[in-house]
Amino acid sequence: MTEAQAGTKRLGHRSAWKSASISSRSLAGDDVWVLDVRSPGVRKSHREVSWKLAAPAEAKLSARQLAGLINAAKQFILSMTLDPPHGRKRWGPNTVVGHSVAMRVIVTWMAVEGVERFSSLTPADVDTFRTWLAGREGARRNGARIVPGTAIRYHALLKDLHRQRAKLGDALTFDPYPLETAPQAAGFRASNVEGIPFIPDPIAVDLLSKALLWVERYADTIIGALNVRRDARTKSMKRLPCRRAASAAVRAALTEAGFRGPGGERLDRAQIVLSIGDCLMDACFIVIAGFVGMRVSEILSIQEGAIEHRNHDGAQLTYLVGRLFKTSHALDGRAERWVAPPPVVRAVEVLECLCGPVRDATGRTELFLAPRALREARGTVVSGATMIFRVNAFARRVGVPMHAGKPWRFTTHQFRKTFARFVARRDRSNLLALSEHFKHVSVAMTAKSYVGSDFELHELVNEEGRAETAAALDRMLTGGALAGRLGERITAQGELFRGRAGSQVRQDYIAFVLRETDLRVHACDYGWCVFQGETARCGGEQSPNEAERSPSLCLSCANMVIDSKHVPYWRDRRQRNVALLPAASLLTRAALKEAIDQCDGVLRKLGLENESGSESAPLRRSGSGDRKGVSSGARKVDARRSATSAACGKGRTDHPGRGSTRSKEEPQSVVHDTSRRSRGDRSRR
Repeated sequence: MTEAQAGTKRLGHRSAWKSASISSRSLAGDDVWVLDVRSPGVRKSHREVSWKLAAPAEAKLSARQLAGLINAAKQFILSMTLDPPHGRKRWGPNTVVGHSVAMRVIVTWMAVEGVERFSSLTPADVDTFRTWLAGREGARRNGARIVPGTAIRYHALLKDLHRQRAKLGDALTFDPYPLETAPQAAGFRASNVEGIPFIPDPIAVDLLSKALLWVERYADTIIGALNVRRDARTKSMKRLPCRRAASAAVRAALTEAGFRGPGGERLDRAQIVLSIGDCLMDACFIVIAGFVGMRVSEILSIQEGAIEHRNHDGAQLTYLVGRLFKTSHALDGRAERWVAPPPVVRAVEVLECLCGPVRDATGRTELFLAPRALREARGTVVSGATMIFRVNAFARRVGVPMHAGKPWRFTTHQFRKTFARFVARRDRSNLLALSEHFKHVSVAMTAKSYVGSDFELHELVNEEGRAETAAALDRMLTGGALAGRLGERITAQGELFRGRAGSQVRQDYIAFVLRETDLRVHACDYGWCVFQGETARCGGEQSPNEAERSPSLCLSCANMVIDSKHVPYWRDRRQRNVALLPAASLLTRAALKEAIDQCDGVLRKLGLENESGSESAPLRRSGSGDRKGVSSGARKVDARRSATSAACGKGRTDHPGRGSTRSKEEPQSVVHDTSRRSRGDRSRR
């Protein structure tokens, strides 16, 4: 028996448990617990638990009986921090706060029902509580009922009260849900639970673009106005400690400076300047959350000097240093690094200037200190809940578009999911000017020199990448005419996947590809690259080589698929080359005609041969001429690959290191040779 277990057993039989420490500042017997919650952005109310429960008017228990029930609840929570059930982690400070709030609700319900002890609860009482909880109003007080995700906590506490019965003086004597888990008891089902959504593309792009505009264009003006306001107030207070005189001096100084805000408004009053300074901090938060993908606690932990440059094997990466709390066992979290694109570096610089006076006055080093904290003896870090309110206020101020006729309600975690989606996305044409920043982060996160270890964020990115690949494969297999070497193969062999009859076959095949391979579809303006390194003409190893790939090269590559989505690019390319023909030299004309022929071939295969017009030579008929520019060697490789693909789908395939044959039920391979690059094969090698 461990020391913690022995201590817990002793505490279960005597009142000695009241003298045990629940935190560095509170004992278990205290009426108010002050927990060691050190995550930035947490309000004071979320660090404390008050056990001073007033008996409801309809309560059937006396004050003494209620006090005994409260003590039993406190002893139970203490046992979960010292000696939880076998295989379970000890509750940390954040967990203690959340579960204590839920226990208060359970205790209050028992007082109203007249149940004096946990051991007095019956299965009928548990059913009554379950019904009462399902009808309880949610935290937002908008008439909506409590959601299953919240109800899980209450049911899990009842089950833990039973599991801890041997360590407590008062506990549940029976399993409240013998045939159900806590999620099942709460009605938690995949069909009725909505996850945290990502921000819709038009809204996310608009918000990030406008926040970036504030950070890059308006920040210097706003910081200048704040400095003028601060200097004028300081000088006035030194001459005459009078607030009215200081306000007049500030207004005079700002009027003389003539600053203009982002909307052209005059920054001539202290209140306006302070308000717009808060908005600049909000813009910095949005830029960091949107381009890095950090959690709110990690962003609010950023301190002065958080930008770090590292050079590894000639590759220089820029990181943003913060502290990761969620998966860390330490109360103060652990240091972590995230890739920082140029907009984030600029946002950190702005924050260092914006909150510099507050840090100097308070001695703190955090960057998200409230600018108005100079009025206090110590600085205050903006809370996570406040940040949600401020982000939504900033979105209203800059005029972010509506979603389905209503303003989109932002939460801080939505930015993390949206970041993962944008980084995983291969076709970033809808992201406009932001696409290069996300491309920079995507390349950096897959570089060998990357040192970040936020594995949950990587898994989010991989999950979004798989979803995008599934959508692209579904589009290819269900679409009409396709061009590109792989597109022609899919057109020839893909009848099995089309129509209502092929819907389930297509879904099974896509699931098989995602499960058994590391296949990823990479988008560009002119087509899809169903990347396979062994046949990539660009020389890429894990993804297409951006420096080498081009439309002409990709047309000769066995990985290329082009569909109707890419028609505008090929039309535009053809028109641009046709316009250059009259003034071109003989050598240049040959190159231009070759490019025009390539465009004609693509458009013909997509069923648009009549759209090319008569600006150049007429389009060839389908045949060997369509493959102009493709060497005979490349055609032989394509032929061999088609034969291999057919073998994968219809015959036996010996997997290296596996020694087994493919079952007849596995889907026919159309876009990927699974005999070469399955995850299982690589792990065995």
